[in-house]
Amino acid sequence: MTRAKLVVVGNGMAGVRAVEEVLARGGDRKLEITMFGEGPYGHYSRKKLSEVLAGRQQESEIFINPLAGYPESSVAMHLGSPVTEVDRASKVVFARNGTRARYDILLIATGSRSITPPLAGAYGCEGGLKSGVFAFRTLEDCRAIQRCARSDRTAAVIGEGSTALEVAWGLANRGSSVHLVHPSAYLLGTKLDRRASEVLYARVMSRGAIVHLGSAVADIVGDDCVEGVVLENGISLACDMIVLAVGSRPNVEIAVRAGLAVELAIIVDSHMRSVDDHSIFAVGECAQQLGRVLGSVSPLWEQTQVFADYVTGSDPVGGIPIEGQPVNPTYVTCFQPRSIGPGPEAIANIRYECVPTWGQARR
Repeated sequence: MTRAKLVVVGNGMAGVRAVEEVLARGGDRKLEITMFGEGPYGHYSRKKLSEVLAGRQQESEIFINPLAGYPESSVAMHLGSPVTEVDRASKVVFARNGTRARYDILLIATGSRSITPPLAGAYGCEGGLKSGVFAFRTLEDCRAIQRCARSDRTAAVIGEGSTALEVAWGLANRGSSVHLVHPSAYLLGTKLDRRASEVLYARVMSRGAIVHLGSAVADIVGDDCVEGVVLENGISLACDMIVLAVGSRPNVEIAVRAGLAVELAIIVDSHMRSVDDHSIFAVGECAQQLGRVLGSVSPLWEQTQVFADYVTGSDPVGGIPIEGQPVNPTYVTCFQPRSIGPGPEAIANIRYECVPTWGQARR
């Protein structure tokens, strides 16, 4: 029997999980699977990068699937060869290394990348980030920060989400002095109430990081390398390195060039199909349903299951119910500060459930 050709663009968490779900349904008997990925390695847990940064885990411990285990008859791998163009008329993808692959079904799972804000002084003469300024999103970012972080270094972490807290925690555990420049007036203000945020603030400060609440960076000082930052309130902070942890943006460039419908990300239906080309699917942080992009793990797993059900014929009718989806199921599950009751003991427990523990074990 001639097998249909499934091409997967992206070898991160979403792409790998989608292939695993297809194989679990016997999809390799119906589909000839080819995967392209920008990274030269397989699927690792991005959530655990802060543990690697802190020196509490080795890189090898965060790999969930190195992809070496797939038989060649099941999946043809092209690692380090990202797809750059999609020809929808011919149903062919083109990779950076010149490889071409025809598809009957195309899955785009390109994820997202760090936002690098247009801060004065953040960029070098060639347009890239200045020496000493880092993003924190990938294993390569983590390695670059590790090479720079030492006990005699001072770091400024810019951001107000959980990633910024995790980076600050990781650098503090490596012995670096840390400034956390936090634009909002309260830590994790969209996830915690004021009292819980104050407990978290005290906890972070007790571990040696200096938190600058309600502050934003106006300028990064230094010509060839970082020497410090100037806040909008005029305060100057001397530092040797800066980590930007201000959010992420979906990788949708190949979809835009292919003429697919894109808003925040690639617009898909309940089966994860592109709304204007039903031979193309998208899952993960590059997919958008009803104006929402869901970046946490639980909906990603559901998306890959729905995709695999559909393309293998296991459940071609079912799909993701698009009514009543929580915006971020992970945080809805973890952060429930108003449901745990009053009192300092109850509020203090939040820090063990939801945020970096700054050197102590999670409950």
